Amino acid sequence: MRRFNQRKKTPSLNEFDWIETYLKPLAGPEGLNLLDDAALMQPPSGHDLVLTQDTMVEGVHFLPGEYGAGTAERLLIANLSDLAAKGARPLGYLLSVVWPKNLPDTKLRNWMGGFTKGLESLQQRYDFSLFGGDTVKADGPFTVTASFIGAVPSGEMVKRSGAEEGDIVWVTGTIGDAHLGLLALQKHEDILSFEPSGEALWHWEKAFRKAEPRLLFRKLLRQYATACADVSDGVLSEAAHIAKASKKHIELDISCCPISNFAQAWCEAGDISERLLRLVTGGEDFELLFTAKASNSHVLAKTAKEIGLPVTKIGRVGEGKGLTVYGSSGEVLNLNSLGFTH
Repeated sequence: MRRFNQRKKTPSLNEFDWIETYLKPLAGPEGLNLLDDAALMQPPSGHDLVLTQDTMVEGVHFLPGEYGAGTAERLLIANLSDLAAKGARPLGYLLSVVWPKNLPDTKLRNWMGGFTKGLESLQQRYDFSLFGGDTVKADGPFTVTASFIGAVPSGEMVKRSGAEEGDIVWVTGTIGDAHLGLLALQKHEDILSFEPSGEALWHWEKAFRKAEPRLLFRKLLRQYATACADVSDGVLSEAAHIAKASKKHIELDISCCPISNFAQAWCEAGDISERLLRLVTGGEDFELLFTAKASNSHVLAKTAKEIGLPVTKIGRVGEGKGLTVYGSSGEVLNLNSLGFTH
């Protein structure tokens, strides 16, 4: 029997819709217009390729239900920060996205559009393109992976393994604001009881959602740094990685770690030593921890200031192996955790 006024069902979104409508405009020539099963690129002459990858999972690396531009930007920033730590510039990336199967098509289209805007924003800002990737729908949390390809002049990549005895340990920017931004978004009791100003909340949330990868610093790193790592999993964790890779001993003084006035006020509202330790182990910052020869300290600090990036001495490299951390009163800290682990 014929049924009157029956609406034609809109076909559900599939991976080809996502690619054709949203991702194709982001692809560079290496992506072959996203019409192939692989990308093709010619490495820049006189350069080595640097590869890095980050995966983010809903509820672990970002708040549940955040599928839009902010998550896309944070995913790319995490990779760009890793490239910056190696002294490399980004060329492009492969993207993998697992969309939750239970999202209605109307909401999925909106999230896809927002996510794409986040990708586009970072691509335009730092001059790289999409090479390809994969996308599926599945039961479970929203999961995104970006695999980046960068370039560095041949033989000049800054590794974790180059720290030398007598080097100074430095960190860029300030530490801890992104961690406090995450606590604020989670409505953590330590933030609620502090009753921060609107300006503090804005500052912390911006540090978490809109971090700036230190790509402008990459030439200085190649010129002066002996070792470097991104501190997104915590300052102490990365210092331990550099010490292990370099087979050296690193001493850090957490009271020297640069923090913002807002973070300082939060520390002073509780146990200062305990809260400062939380800032340097909390992660979420996309700053760089690096070592450099003591003889280059003056010119390094001066040149960093000229590009608008403060750098701060927080330790030294010495004899032996491992990591020693001093607290705000000069005491050696007995640490249970050095930072975030996946």
